[in-house]
Amino acid sequence: MVLAAPTITELAQKMELPPEQLQQTIDRFNGFARNGIDEDFHRGESAHDRYYGDPTLKNPNLDVIAEAPFYAMRVYPGDIGTKGGVVIDTKARILRTGGAPIAGVYAAGNCSASVMGESYPGPGATLGPGMTFGYIAAKHCAQ
Repeated sequence: MVLAAPTITELAQKMELPPEQLQQTIDRFNGFARNGIDEDFHRGESAHDRYYGDPTLKNPNLDVIAEAPFYAMRVYPGDIGTKGGVVIDTKARILRTGGAPIAGVYAAGNCSASVMGESYPGPGATLGPGMTFGYIAAKHCAQ
């Protein structure tokens, strides 16, 4: 759920936070943006960070929070960028809830559930299975 408010005080109330606590956090962040140095998370320090940033800012990854409306949302950290998707079999066919394949319907990569179960070895781990199951699906379709 995304919360929105015309003032920081109203946003804090919607977030069920003391307004002064949210204001202090924003003031600290705005100081980082004005100085160009993110003392907490070091955003903008690497070339990778700066590549997609705004080069007109002192720190291309930070700008002050000053213009209403203000928004907030709860973020739940995780260890994977994609999660879920349809379940497939060894031929990359999408399976129905009961386990039977749907004829002529295939999936591969991040649109299907992980072929590694509930584990995730690390960044890029979906690339190999995506290519492999794409190939398997194409071969099966061709038959």
